[in-house]
Amino acid sequence: MQKVLIPTAFTLLSYIFFKNENILLLCAGVAIFIFGVVIMGDGFKSSSGGTLEKFLHKHVSTKVKSILFGMVSTMLMQSSTLISLVTISFLSAGLIELVQGIGIIFGSQIGTTSGAWLIAGFGVSVDIKKYAMPIIIFGVILLLQSDKKLKSFGQVLAGIGLLFLGVAYIKDGFEAIGNDFNLAQYSIDGIKGILVFFAIGMIIAVVTQSSLATIVLTIAALNAEQISYQNALGVVIGANLGTTFTALISSLGSNIEGRRLVFVYLLFNVVLSALSIIFIKQFAVLVNYEAIIFGISSDNYGLKLAIFHSTINIIMVFTLYPFIDKISALSQKIIKRKIGGIDEEDDVLYINNSSINHDNAMKEVVRKEIYHLYSNASKIMTLGIHTPLSAMNSNLNPQSIISSYDTPIDFDYEELYQKRIKKIYGKIINFIIIAQSNTTNENVIKELADFQKAALCIVEALKDVKHLQKNMTKHMSSQNIDIKNGYDQIRESLFTQLKILNKIFEENTNAPINQMIEQLENLREKFDKNAGRFLGSLLKSDKISPLIGASLINDNSYTYQISGNLIEASKLIFVR
Repeated sequence: MQKVLIPTAFTLLSYIFFKNENILLLCAGVAIFIFGVVIMGDGFKSSSGGTLEKFLHKHVSTKVKSILFGMVSTMLMQSSTLISLVTISFLSAGLIELVQGIGIIFGSQIGTTSGAWLIAGFGVSVDIKKYAMPIIIFGVILLLQSDKKLKSFGQVLAGIGLLFLGVAYIKDGFEAIGNDFNLAQYSIDGIKGILVFFAIGMIIAVVTQSSLATIVLTIAALNAEQISYQNALGVVIGANLGTTFTALISSLGSNIEGRRLVFVYLLFNVVLSALSIIFIKQFAVLVNYEAIIFGISSDNYGLKLAIFHSTINIIMVFTLYPFIDKISALSQKIIKRKIGGIDEEDDVLYINNSSINHDNAMKEVVRKEIYHLYSNASKIMTLGIHTPLSAMNSNLNPQSIISSYDTPIDFDYEELYQKRIKKIYGKIINFIIIAQSNTTNENVIKELADFQKAALCIVEALKDVKHLQKNMTKHMSSQNIDIKNGYDQIRESLFTQLKILNKIFEENTNAPINQMIEQLENLREKFDKNAGRFLGSLLKSDKISPLIGASLINDNSYTYQISGNLIEASKLIFVR
């Protein structure tokens, strides 16, 4: 599709630009403005050095704090889209809860209105080019420096300068177009006009991926008398809804939590748009009263448009604030996680494209995905030692449990590996490789490498349990009590260790992790010594044949390796 659309669009635009330089000036202004927003956002992200993400992770513990964070960060970066994408990636990584994510999105809806005030109050009333040019020059000078902080600050300055320059060109473009023909002649009165220009605003916001760019265009058009005030209100309402498009596309690469947040984001703007259109006359009256209070003249439509944008968003946020918990519950009810049985095919739950550009987020999604991998592997290993999954929740001691289940469990080990492990493991490794290439933080690269080794250890342990299966299935119900006891020791040791490991990986323990890992190491060494003594006594007294003895030696060795791999995985993940 892109191979056709992009060349077609370039050809069409080139023809239009060749025919009309004023439209070229206007479009160049839009392009420069959007580029300025992107550069400024990148500069803020670079200069924060992960501070934004760390602050988001640590200081949005309440709904009020979440809303304040969303509002202030959007005011600074002038991009609700960027804040929504960061929020989606952190929610997908499990660094914040859905309620907090909804609060941030609500706050960003208020913060995004600040740009309209800046442009309407400053951008169209002065020669903004005079301010833009030196800011760009200073920004470029800083960009050429080797110091990272100076370069980042240079990005921010250059972005602000380009943003101002874009506004100037948009303003000049509309004024120049007005000399050729009057766009205002295409204005449409009444609700029909609101709906038509609502659609236009939505389309422009989708194309530019910026509600601010759409509103800047509208304010410039109002100032040049190229659009009626009533039609401009429709454009602003449409821009609010259109800006959700980028987040909607991003949610396709996120997990279920990210999709739930985007559902709320979309629901917020759909309801906001509907109510704004239905009560447009009442809002217009309210805006007139507010304009009088702020001392704004009745014909200053640019500032009145900014008031309208702020008013509808603030009223919507304050109306829905008491229902954030219910909205969260609604999204969870509508967008459900599919929970399948052990024999159903599984896929990654946390890894998603939206977290690949944030160090904290990508570490957290890998960590949680390895928990998920271990959870699946643990279930298969439990079945592999012929113990039902329900036994893990029993309060009986391991020896009693193992003696209670001496009948082999019939299942296809290879099929479960293919359905529950292979795809998840492959995606973890692939994500880690991409993530390591996307960061320059050596600590993050090392931590991701440790996670990769941990995932490998879990898979290797699982494969070793498979090697145990053949002999264990054959001898666990043997009439020779000594052979049976030899394999029961293996089952009991692995069952005990899996139970401890489950508590560690489920983070369902109050005991220090180091202490529990030490307990696992002691159990491993104890098994090795006891198994060696037991096997030696059996061989000396000729209670088992040398062939059975060789099988037990190999299987004891596999058991020791399984324990070692699982302990190593625990250390790599939990010991820092």
